[in-house]
Amino acid sequence: MIDIHLGIDDTDSNEGMCTTYLTTLILEELMKKNIIMTDYPNLIRLNPNIPWKTRGNASLCLRFKSDKPKIIFKIAKKILVENSESKKQKANSGIIMLQSKKIPDEIIKFAEKCLYQEIKMTELNKIISHNNIEYFGQGTKRGLIGALAAIGNTLSSDHTYELIAYRKNIKVERGVSLESLIKIDKSKIYSTFNNIDYNNFRILITPHGKDPIFFAMRGNNPIDLYNAMSKLEIYDQAERFIIYRSNQGTSEHLQNKLDLKNIKTYQSGYVNGTISKKPNVIRGGHIFLKIESNNNHINCAIYAPTITLKTISRKLEKGDEVEIGGGISKKSKEYDQVLNAEYIKINKLTKKVININPKCKMCKKVMKSIGYNKGYKCIKCGVRSNIIKKRQITREIKKGLYLPVPSAQRHLTKPIERYGKENYKIKNIPKGTWFRIF
Repeated sequence: MIDIHLGIDDTDSNEGMCTTYLTTLILEELMKKNIIMTDYPNLIRLNPNIPWKTRGNASLCLRFKSDKPKIIFKIAKKILVENSESKKQKANSGIIMLQSKKIPDEIIKFAEKCLYQEIKMTELNKIISHNNIEYFGQGTKRGLIGALAAIGNTLSSDHTYELIAYRKNIKVERGVSLESLIKIDKSKIYSTFNNIDYNNFRILITPHGKDPIFFAMRGNNPIDLYNAMSKLEIYDQAERFIIYRSNQGTSEHLQNKLDLKNIKTYQSGYVNGTISKKPNVIRGGHIFLKIESNNNHINCAIYAPTITLKTISRKLEKGDEVEIGGGISKKSKEYDQVLNAEYIKINKLTKKVININPKCKMCKKVMKSIGYNKGYKCIKCGVRSNIIKKRQITREIKKGLYLPVPSAQRHLTKPIERYGKENYKIKNIPKGTWFRIF
């Protein structure tokens, strides 16, 4: 049997469909052809700072063995054409099939670049011409970029899992019991994360669009996710569910160190530097930080909805050493390129010293300042002094990593609770019930 990698991307729009759901439709038919899965279906999040990204910014890959590659591609293409939003000219779908046991290095490198920079179609076309690839695209065919990136990202490093359930009736409101979800979230039995944002009292497992997703639970272990789903009380019928292996919750897009001499729009990554100016609060409660790194400067924006990041950034001082990760925005009339912060790591806090008015030696009263650099004067007896006393005050913040509240985090953002619990070198052959149609 032949090792096959089937990548799919850009089949949805704001009006409906979901590439994860369309992938389950393909998988449903391929199972009838006796394929042997070699991995969980892969859900790969790409660079979230690309403005023309798909709604969920997710590309998909099915990895399996089959002796019918031509039939496989024909089935997948037919399902894509019949169900993609491309038929309404609202998507630019792409599907790619690679027949190879080992993923070529240039495809792996291509997938890495798709995490942190803009990719041109010319680069994609060059790789396609070099490899044993069958493909089909619609519209601008930009979906082929994500499809190839999904194939190239084998999740050989840290990874998570996502259980997605789909609803039978997309016209009704998604009904999930908050009480049961809180019990799951608080339990130590399950390895789930980002179920609820307690800061905003918001359920995070249910989307709000017209797509077929009922709910989606994320976690470190696929068996835990299945068990958590069985404890979740729902008020509507699920039509099917699937468990994906994914790079979300890993911050994989922020492993790229940014070169401030050669910053490019839409890049994702991080910069180490020093706060060179006091934080500037602008209209709307957003905060701008000026960062200096090797004599180069960049503005970093912390937006109000991040809440925790905003609170921390206001307390930063000139001279503090930080690492900030995020995405580079396009130039505007007011600002040059800006790094939109997705996390702040405080590496070193500068000492904060304040001047203290001395006490009069004659009458022991606190003296008053006469003016800048003019010394002090006792208002009772008139004694003057040029002695300046200083006192170091305790900073209100500590060194460490700070993230936005869960509702303001990217799909790719690695939550605090996952640090120290990374998934490495784990066998990925699907186990237990990972795909079911009700």
